[in-house]
Amino acid sequence: MQFYRRLYPVQALSFDLDDTLYNNVPVMQRAEQAVRDFMVQEFPQTSPWQAQDWLRHRQQLMYNNPDLASNMTQLRLTALADGLRQFAVADDEIDAGVEAAFAHFMRHRNAVEISAEVHQAMRQLAEYFPLVALSNGNVDVTAIGLGEYFRHVFQPSASLRGKPFADMFRAAEGKLPDVAPQQWLHIGDSPSADVLGAHRAGWQSAWFTGGLGQAEHLQVLPTLAYSSLPQLTQQLLKNTK
Repeated sequence: MQFYRRLYPVQALSFDLDDTLYNNVPVMQRAEQAVRDFMVQEFPQTSPWQAQDWLRHRQQLMYNNPDLASNMTQLRLTALADGLRQFAVADDEIDAGVEAAFAHFMRHRNAVEISAEVHQAMRQLAEYFPLVALSNGNVDVTAIGLGEYFRHVFQPSASLRGKPFADMFRAAEGKLPDVAPQQWLHIGDSPSADVLGAHRAGWQSAWFTGGLGQAEHLQVLPTLAYSSLPQLTQQLLKNTK
């Protein structure tokens, strides 16, 4: 564990989910392939596109419309609809096709395994801190077995932009008005969404170095960096005694 700033007393914790509390990469790889196969079954004309082609299509949409970058659900729905249009699927079939494909995606997307180590840490932390989830993704925390630990879960919607925008941070503050911004510690793996987002909101941040983020992508330094959840848990619980 490495400290970059002074850690002020923490009164509430917020967690990113994907690639912070579990390895989401193989989950998404399986889900992407399942959706591609589903699309070919329902719309054979899409067969030239492999899972990687759908991924590149989403990335291009995200590049052209940066607002989609912080809302994975809207990005995926938009990409599915736009992809079907590119394959000349009839307009009256697109909405139903997108809805069915997204439902198929979510069944595979929620096939997440949570380690006993994470369950133990979350259980310990929930005894001393209110826990909130702030995720740009669309995983169902109840479906993956983490719902019992969180008092509130915030994900992008029509009224909430994703991290690093401040919307979800402010929404969390609204649920716990007695906790000042500097008394929050946000925990996540993304240098941009999590570390920069927390910094902009006036929160402290704990950067998980075992996720997808790389040190060279840090735009601001986190309060601290850690490599395992038990390590962070031990540090936080030490300060409660």
